Amino acid sequence: MGARRAVKAVLDINDESIPAWQRRSIRRSLQSAHARAHARSNRFVIAATQLLQERGNTDFTVQEVVERSRMSIRTFYAYFASKEDLLVAVYETAIAREAVPRLKKSIEKQRDPLLRLRAYIETVIELTGPTDPAAWTLTSFQNRLAESRPADLARAMKPQFDLLVELIKDIARTRPLRRDLTVETAARLTHYTVLAAANARVLGSEGALDVPARAIWEYCASGLGFALGSSASGSRK
Repeated sequence: MGARRAVKAVLDINDESIPAWQRRSIRRSLQSAHARAHARSNRFVIAATQLLQERGNTDFTVQEVVERSRMSIRTFYAYFASKEDLLVAVYETAIAREAVPRLKKSIEKQRDPLLRLRAYIETVIELTGPTDPAAWTLTSFQNRLAESRPADLARAMKPQFDLLVELIKDIARTRPLRRDLTVETAARLTHYTVLAAANARVLGSEGALDVPARAIWEYCASGLGFALGSSASGSRK
């Protein structure tokens, strides 16, 4: 009976039949457990990222990740079902902690909503190139996710996509989008266009590096129905 009540307390800490001091104690305990879980799982992600950067590929084993993290194989499988799940976490972390902050930093330099969108597009393109083996590996993995685990890819890309939606929404408040486009559709078209151009550069597709970031920006803006003045089509400061 006592054990069943303990389980209930953990599952429903808002139950008013549980004394307030006990609910506070449970919350503190859960917060501590969450912090430990985050720290442990993050060690595996950091170890895998280091191996990927050092080797320029994903040809490392779970055991190598475990040894690099100084954790146990049992702990690894408590957080990740497979090496593939770990790589998804690595990709998701790269988007959330590296790509999105760099995009925001570039966007924040502009006040005009149209120029903020331009900064987003051109920064995505400028951050890509064929010289980084780790970027090549992550891009190849992204393409694999698009085919085998599209829901995981969408979740990983969500912070970046949400940023793009907000940028287009800000423009649409003062400039009309093309009549057949909603903000969501405009964001998806822009997202996939820019992503395809960036991936082609990383993978070394023929002629990809010959297309300047400015041309990709102007192509997207025109497709969305935005008329570009001299400030929006000239050099970005």
